[in-house]
Parts: sequence; C-alpha cells; structure tokens
Amino acid sequence: MDRGKRKCLVCGKEYTYCPQCGHGDASETWRYLYDDEKCKQIFRVVSDYAFKHIDKKTAKGRLEALNLKGMMFTEDIGKQISEILAYKEKEKIVNED
Repeated sequence: MDRGKRKCLVCGKEYTYCPQCGHGDASETWRYLYDDEKCKQIFRVVSDYAFKHIDKKTAKGRLEALNLKGMMFTEDIGKQISEILAYKEKEKIVNED
C-alpha cells in the first residue's frame, strides 16, 4: 500500500490519511482506521454490541439513527449490522381474562 493509503474497516473504502505526509489532521487519529466520522460511529455501535456493553435493541436504535441507507460494508461488519437490524421486539401478550 502506498504511504498514507488506508482502507476503512467499516465500509472498505480506500482513502488517504498520513498526518506526517500532510494528508490529514494529526488530531484525528481515528482516521487511521475509518474514512469518516459516520464509519467511526458505526464501528462503535457494532463493537459496543459485540462486547455486550449495549443490548441489540439499543444497538439497532443507534444504527437506525445513523441512516445507513445506501452504504456498503465490509463482510464482517455487514454481517453484524444485519444481525442487529434484524432485531424485532417481542410483542407482549395481554391476557384479557
């Protein structure tokens, strides 16, 4: 890979980030892994769910709030996102006796 060339862990997009070369702000060290803030947020939600810091319902709500429509994902992240978004809250059965 050329110096500063990166591949986003979330969407797989190739981008350039190398603060030493003048490609990017050195204060945005998260850009070593993600091409933009949205991918960083998506990874955080998926990671928090995987490590059981949040439940599936919470993860789904956070992902839906990020508006993922039209986004492409790496295979691993895509599988985790699909699992989270498939969550359906169980309906409570009310006994009317």
